[in-house]
Amino acid sequence: MKWDKYKFKLDKYMYENWTFRIVTLIMAGVIVFEGYLISDKVNNQKVVFMPPKMVTKEFWVAGNVVSKTYLEQMGFFISSTLLNIDSQTSKYTIQNILPLVEPNFYYKVKSMLQEQINYIKDNDISRVFYPSVVKVKKGELNVIGVVKDIIGDKVVSNQQVDVKINYKIKQGRFWVAGILVEKAER
Repeated sequence: MKWDKYKFKLDKYMYENWTFRIVTLIMAGVIVFEGYLISDKVNNQKVVFMPPKMVTKEFWVAGNVVSKTYLEQMGFFISSTLLNIDSQTSKYTIQNILPLVEPNFYYKVKSMLQEQINYIKDNDISRVFYPSVVKVKKGELNVIGVVKDIIGDKVVSNQQVDVKINYKIKQGRFWVAGILVEKAER
């Protein structure tokens, strides 16, 4: 009789033990699956920005992918900041562009900006840029427009330029990898 009670309790405990093991494995599987779903949703998050005054179009950023309008606006911003300059506002050019520059190209871009600023200051030039077209390619923005150099009240230079901005997108952040300003082919 004692053996029957012992055997009954042993079978009951073994059954409970296996039941708890199975339930624990199922719950662990559910937790792993939920973790996968959460990480997938976090990495594929799409953020849409509505424009304030400076931004003229809606754009979105999702991880390493950004909208074309974002790239166009960054092209307009960088080229306008770079080429709308005079001796009083030249220091703001460096302050606005250098935070966007990728660390690998920081000193190269900084020296290029400093050369431009020195030229502007030495010749007391006011430079105005009228962008007309932004061409977006993978890794490069081309902003085409007219640059006018003004000394006093006379326009001393009026030429069409192509501002080539090499860029990278890392986790939604726009990084400038290089800037080249050259005469545009008409």
